[in-house]
Amino acid sequence: MSAPPAPSPVDLEVERSALARARAAVRTKLDALAGISGGGADALADEYIDAVVRGAVETLQQELVVFGRIDDDRPWRVGLYGIDEDGDQLVVDWRSRFAGGFYQARFDDPMGLARRVTYVGAIADLFVEDFARGEVTGSSPLMAELARSRGTEMRAAVATLQSEQDELVRLPPTETLVLRGGPGTGKTVVGLHRAAWLVYNDTRLTAGRILVVGPSDRFLRFVSAVLPTLGEARVVQTTFDRLLGPSTEAGSDERWLPLLDRWEDGLYAPAPLKVGGTRIREAEVAELVESLRSRPLPWRDRRKVFLSVLANRHGLSTTGELSRVAAPVWPTLTTAQAWRRIRSRSTLRALGADPDWVDAWLRSEGDGALHDEVRARVEGVPSTYGHVIVDEAQDMTLLQLRAVRRRATGVSLVGDDAQRSVAGGIGLRRAGRELAVEPAVMATAYRMSAEIADWLNVHAARHGIDAVELVGIRPTGVAVGRTDDPEAARADLAGRWPNVALITAADSWEHKGVEYDAVVVDARGMDPARLYLAASRAAHELVVAHSPT
Repeated sequence: MSAPPAPSPVDLEVERSALARARAAVRTKLDALAGISGGGADALADEYIDAVVRGAVETLQQELVVFGRIDDDRPWRVGLYGIDEDGDQLVVDWRSRFAGGFYQARFDDPMGLARRVTYVGAIADLFVEDFARGEVTGSSPLMAELARSRGTEMRAAVATLQSEQDELVRLPPTETLVLRGGPGTGKTVVGLHRAAWLVYNDTRLTAGRILVVGPSDRFLRFVSAVLPTLGEARVVQTTFDRLLGPSTEAGSDERWLPLLDRWEDGLYAPAPLKVGGTRIREAEVAELVESLRSRPLPWRDRRKVFLSVLANRHGLSTTGELSRVAAPVWPTLTTAQAWRRIRSRSTLRALGADPDWVDAWLRSEGDGALHDEVRARVEGVPSTYGHVIVDEAQDMTLLQLRAVRRRATGVSLVGDDAQRSVAGGIGLRRAGRELAVEPAVMATAYRMSAEIADWLNVHAARHGIDAVELVGIRPTGVAVGRTDDPEAARADLAGRWPNVALITAADSWEHKGVEYDAVVVDARGMDPARLYLAASRAAHELVVAHSPT
């Protein structure tokens, strides 16, 4: 595809002036918004107007980051959010369809663009890809970003999203994504930026809030700054423990699904009904029960349909006597009642449950994912979302995956099968089969040095770990170190890097999804999978202590 003629040349001062003009336009808009309050037809309209104004102010108060430009017949700056001045579009929102060229244009397919300019730092340098001339000048902003120190919070990578990442971010809202990404490949970046993109682009009437589920509070603290940085506060972030309640191994067992089916089937008892002077034959009742029992509705809603059909056929009221008479055939049921019946040893053994499994579960204090399954079957789902994004999704149990699917029409799962830490976790390949989608794979290790990526590849191959083979792109010349004194190694690294972690067997899984400049892994008591996880938290330097190999 040919590119259009190149527009005006690129100049540092021109770009800085464009940024200053955009910032001035933001200040003008904020001043104008400060004087808006109410003005609607009634109190409800006033409240709506105030909410819209508050949302606009919150967005504009974010630091205006313009991180590059794309040129066709004129230059278009790309930033965190769109800014116009008297009809002139000064900045294009990175999530817009037009801005996709900033991430996806290539020399063999410039997508109608003549040039892409990416700012390095606070417009201290320019990285220019001239598609019309086939030339590249300046230093890579991606490599500059990757070489930086890792902070205690994840940074938004919107300025340096790579085309393979951006393609996944911009998948249609209803499309299911299952992403297997090795450590450091940017899978979490994809998940969080997809959340921000969805809020901007999902215009369906059924679209609602976006839910992001992470593995731990430590992880949520680490990524907490990303979405506000992207201008999005409308995304709910939580863990499975808070969303559903803590889960146990016995309560996550997949054998619960056929067992609950059998229990539910045993509740029906077709029989003839007599409502006042009206008699309803058992055959009719049985036929109606059979036609409704497999409908994808909660128990109570199917019961309402059952009563409604009988009432319409025989000229009866659905309340009062019909509901009472029909209770032995199709009993009323609440989640609390169902839970009490299920948490009964005699009930479970009558259903053929393994006694050891029953005993193990009854010794626990219930189970979040299982309770959610029961509630969904009896009463339905308490809240839904436009899209649910799960990070570290390799650890999801089947019951948790079912809970996610019930809550949204769009689902994105990202994770790494090499970092599974839950016995009942089904992994991403199985999740893909359950969702009828082939998992995408990301292998380029952007975050970590090539030396660390190579060490992880060797370790995974040696121990048969189900890992994505990483492709390192950032050699630093610093080999992975070994030591018998982890504390001394940590002190040495702390002299060079501000964010250093010493990871032991006792706390290794707590660091899942978090990254550090440098890591010392005390391998004592770690199996190969745990060592892989701990080592993969390092971005620039890795030292392994007491490694058996």
